[in-house]
Amino acid sequence: GDEAPRGFLQILGGQKLPEDATNRSGRLELAGWLTDRQNPLTARVMVNRIWQRHFGKGIVGTPNDFGVRGKAPTHPELLDYLAARFVESNWSTKAMHRLMMLSRAYQMSSADDARNANLDVNNDYLWRFNRRRLDAEEIRDAMLATGGALDRRMGGAHPFPPESGWRYTQHKPFIANYESDHRSVYLMQQRIKKHPFLEVFDGADTNATTAERAISTTPIQALFMMNDPLVHKQADNLAVRVGMAYTNEPERIDYAYRLAFGRPATLSEIRDGIAYLQQSRRDMKDAQLPADQQSRAALASYLRVLFSSNEFLFVD
Repeated sequence: GDEAPRGFLQILGGQKLPEDATNRSGRLELAGWLTDRQNPLTARVMVNRIWQRHFGKGIVGTPNDFGVRGKAPTHPELLDYLAARFVESNWSTKAMHRLMMLSRAYQMSSADDARNANLDVNNDYLWRFNRRRLDAEEIRDAMLATGGALDRRMGGAHPFPPESGWRYTQHKPFIANYESDHRSVYLMQQRIKKHPFLEVFDGADTNATTAERAISTTPIQALFMMNDPLVHKQADNLAVRVGMAYTNEPERIDYAYRLAFGRPATLSEIRDGIAYLQQSRRDMKDAQLPADQQSRAALASYLRVLFSSNEFLFVD
């Protein structure tokens, strides 16, 4: 048959390519087409994804389908406004994050209201904030940051074994995990095996595009926060950080709350914290540890409780 020259699909508009574009890969033309100011879709899809990350669900409830089979936007005018602002800011995601997070809708409480709940049970009209759990990467990064161990630099190469020593097979695959203090975005991702922390807290499947993550609440997650070496290490780091800053327990507890939750501890929380530390030290008497190590271990145990709390794991 006749040769079909490279071009845009007729069903999607059939725009003509520049005459000299046929001699190139076409990637530049595709990028220009996607980000053209006259393209109504790209900016809307992007701001909907950003909105979904902050509010728990998108303005369009089907982030992978803006077509006739997808859900209609709950606030079409808002979606148009955000898309226009996104393009005007030269496609700046930082500007879009700032715009959303400074909005009244984002700064609302997640507290329930019976009257509003009867009228809008799904909170489509944003009468409260949608309470959401942090993603796996956010939980890990938050613990590292609170413990003072987060390395904010870009991650480097992973220490893979030399190729000459590879003896991997279908039944003996490469499954190493290389721990680091860099942000979770730099963790090594394997297609055949998730990182243990990301797997427990519903990390995305690296073999597929994941528009929305499943959110589960399981006993394994609670056990993980109680026993995982990463949690113990960061709780110990925070215990050292708090212990070096203050010498008396009320101030240590208050400082820990400020670091973990971004707020001061109440008098009731300080009293409960002191009681917990005293009981922990009594429980450790048989271990015959020096007094300073008992104090540090008790404080680390208390800080693991803070790490496991809803206030640390959820955005309210």
